[in-house]
Amino acid sequence: MNIGIFTYGTRGDVQPYIAMALGLMAKGHRVTIAAPENFASLIEGFGIAFHPLYGNAEEGMNSPLGQSVLRSENTIKLMKYFFEVLRDIKTPLRKSYLDGFDKVDFIIANLATLQITSAIAEKQNKKIAFTYFMPPVVPTSEFPLADFDFLNFPWYNKLTYKLAYAFYWKFIKEETVEFREELGLPVLKESLVTHIGKQKLLDLYCLSPTLIPQPKDWDENHKITGFLTVPKHYRENHPPDEIPQALNHWLTAGEKPIYMGFGSNGVGNTAKFVSILNDILAKTNERVLFCTGWGLFDNLPVHENLFVTKYVNHEAILPKCKAGIFHGGAGTLAAMLRNHLPVIIISFYTDQPTWGKIIERMNLGVHIPVKKLNLDKLLAALKYVQADDVKRNVAKIGQQINNEKGLENVVREIELYFNR
Repeated sequence: MNIGIFTYGTRGDVQPYIAMALGLMAKGHRVTIAAPENFASLIEGFGIAFHPLYGNAEEGMNSPLGQSVLRSENTIKLMKYFFEVLRDIKTPLRKSYLDGFDKVDFIIANLATLQITSAIAEKQNKKIAFTYFMPPVVPTSEFPLADFDFLNFPWYNKLTYKLAYAFYWKFIKEETVEFREELGLPVLKESLVTHIGKQKLLDLYCLSPTLIPQPKDWDENHKITGFLTVPKHYRENHPPDEIPQALNHWLTAGEKPIYMGFGSNGVGNTAKFVSILNDILAKTNERVLFCTGWGLFDNLPVHENLFVTKYVNHEAILPKCKAGIFHGGAGTLAAMLRNHLPVIIISFYTDQPTWGKIIERMNLGVHIPVKKLNLDKLLAALKYVQADDVKRNVAKIGQQINNEKGLENVVREIELYFNR
């Protein structure tokens, strides 16, 4: 099969698809990942064909307006900004999707591409499956949608999903209607989510059932598969890059450090984090490996207990750390738990608070919303996650996640679905 994977967003929206592509390629399929232009080197570095979607996600996040929105630490403002950026570049962006569809026969897409990929797939009569790396948004009576978890009983739980669908449709309706008209598709008489739901398309949540068990009242096209990891055969033939000499020297010069990084999440109030980092170094003996990612951090301290870099190879570095402080992205959370690290999630927006609540409920770490972050809370959290009971819980859950076959499950489901 000739499969195209379409994704848009940050590195967390791209990285898991690399594992998926490698898994499909190992079964003899041709795979192209279509993603924002700035991910070309990352994807092609794994020997995967790349198709650029118009735009640069990192530049958008770090623009003056993007930084202003991030500083607000407001999820609604961030969503509005994201959709406004996409609207501003809609003409070249849509063309880049259409060009990508011309290269492939089957489509795998994520939520951020829904209004475009679903329309083109319908127009071209190409089979499409959807994959997600966030807590489920499929209605169930078993638990409410994450942001509405004030109550928990069946009719309320299902209502929370209807409310979220209405809110989401408000954001994407104008673009969806316009693009469908442009393609000559019938006018929708319902929301896009309802329209797609009636088609019973394959809907995979690439998450650990250890953290979120699959609801018993879902239709069979919705599945929780397990986290995605780069396949074993690839890891054996491509060992992780050697740790840079300076970092390796620092790691071996003292006790295991705390990993601290926010990836491509984007941090608006960097001054708050710099101040807290200064205090940690001044008031404790903790060693900190700080990864700036897409963050624009100025005036970071120089200290023997601090090592600063943009990114690290999680596979090589996390086993050498004792705890992780990060934003709560699903991919980083999976990497932390696979390596038996207790975690401190400093959540900013979208699904991050949900993962924070889950790790607290399962006693795997601590959740601190970024608006409530201060030095005292972080120091207390660092002490808490080093307790023996937390470490035992993390080791147990980490082993269960390591034993899951998420990638194999996803590849099997995709092959069965596309071969029907």
